Amino acid sequence: MGPYGRLSAIVLTGVLLDQSLKWAVFQYLATTQRWDVTCFLSLVLSHNKGGVFGVIQGANYLFILFSILALFLLLWVYERSDKRRLSTNLAMGCVLAGAVGNLIDRLAYNYVRDFIDLHVGMRHWPTFNLADVFICVGVGLMAWKTLAPGSPGQPTKSG
Repeated sequence: MGPYGRLSAIVLTGVLLDQSLKWAVFQYLATTQRWDVTCFLSLVLSHNKGGVFGVIQGANYLFILFSILALFLLLWVYERSDKRRLSTNLAMGCVLAGAVGNLIDRLAYNYVRDFIDLHVGMRHWPTFNLADVFICVGVGLMAWKTLAPGSPGQPTKSG
């Protein structure tokens, strides 16, 4: 399988996982609205009409446009990267899967379906979804790949 095949498989798998989990959680919670999984993790229904952490509410078309532009930018970066490396494919695949998963929600529902609620007592992290996790993991992999000692662009110690 070539690099674009690997990337496509990662993106497709991520999007299917994201959309399937959103569907299952929203079907289940349609009657209960909340499921306390542990003392720090709950599943809740949340319709995010804004951006990350719910900023700029009601600007769905702006976020759709931004998402499409980001997809093109990510593909442009991927085209110029070392596509043979697994880390490149995983990082880019995760970010693309997350972006596509949330874009599907924006196009289909005019909001993003969030449901993961992490909390300690009454302090809650903003609600998020699996697509957001994929984006964070992908960006983290990109940062690690870029900043790790011995990675391209990092100075090496010479004896």
